[in-house]
Amino acid sequence: MRGSIIIVMVSILLNSCVDRISIETPSPDSQLVVEGLIIDEPGPYQVMLSKASRLDENLNFRKYITAKSVTISDNLGNSELLKEVSTGVYQTREDGIRGVVGREYSIRIETVDGKIYESLPDKMNPVGDVDSIYYEYETYQSFDGTNRYGLRLYADGRGLTSGNNFYIWKAVGTFQLEAYPQLHTAFQCAPAPRPCASDGPNGSCTCCTCWANDLIASKPVVSDNRFVSNGVFKRVEIGFASLDYYSFQVKYRLGVKQMSLSRAAFDYWKTVQSQIEGTGSLFQPPFGKLKTNIFNIDGSDEALGIFHASAVKNKYLYLRNADVLDKWRQLTVPFWNCERGVIAEDCRMIFGATTTKPADWE
Repeated sequence: MRGSIIIVMVSILLNSCVDRISIETPSPDSQLVVEGLIIDEPGPYQVMLSKASRLDENLNFRKYITAKSVTISDNLGNSELLKEVSTGVYQTREDGIRGVVGREYSIRIETVDGKIYESLPDKMNPVGDVDSIYYEYETYQSFDGTNRYGLRLYADGRGLTSGNNFYIWKAVGTFQLEAYPQLHTAFQCAPAPRPCASDGPNGSCTCCTCWANDLIASKPVVSDNRFVSNGVFKRVEIGFASLDYYSFQVKYRLGVKQMSLSRAAFDYWKTVQSQIEGTGSLFQPPFGKLKTNIFNIDGSDEALGIFHASAVKNKYLYLRNADVLDKWRQLTVPFWNCERGVIAEDCRMIFGATTTKPADWE
């Protein structure tokens, strides 16, 4: 079946330093796709490898692949061979290579068929800071016609007083869950508490409190000296967080990452932003080709994606249930496993949650 090819490109995932964006491209079958970057926050960092392929009847348009080796290096001779933690997902050690402002970083990939791809060195520039983040309520209608609410997230930031101010901003969301596995029920709502409800020391619960990442609706938001006055960015729209019943039941953390970019990385992400903003518009602007910095060393072809280095500054805003109570009370109270309004389940089994508390959680 002939059709468009959709690939998921690189950025920074809250926990894995990778974020994904779907891009339409006219590339042929089996072109290497590389997703990854290195930052100045503690690792581990991840690099993902896949092949872009034609759409089939099952929409299996992306295939993760294994390589012989994946290595990240800097311009001072430091390097690390990454470990494959799942098919196509390569990761550094927690105490492995770490990004440092001023250094240049590159990636080297050797595929199983002997091809070698290398990226052009990308310099990690200084990042400035995020001064404040804030939000505004928005109301929208869900598919069933009921009113829903969300938070439109904005940030004020500072760049450098001199030189280039190439940045990308990302919205991140994390929320705390309180579950009640002792209320779990089985077929026809018969009692069947989860063992973890009392398998801790002195019968304590080991699966009642969890933390999960929220999928904030956002797009790449990039800016440079055209949008800055005296090094200050004002009211940069970052993303939109839906006000959902369970995610705001206890505590929710809105976050903004301000990340520095090289000129090459800025040009890449600016094109991505333009493509996303123009999709579906009658006045859709002409787009340039997404310029990768990853090439086969014999000059025969190039990869898709970009590997780059970014310094990062974070800013967080914590919201408790009481802060959004007037809107939260208007949401439909959901059932969960025969219980209304509470999660009658092991908290690790929902929303991709974990009992590991984020190190910087307040």
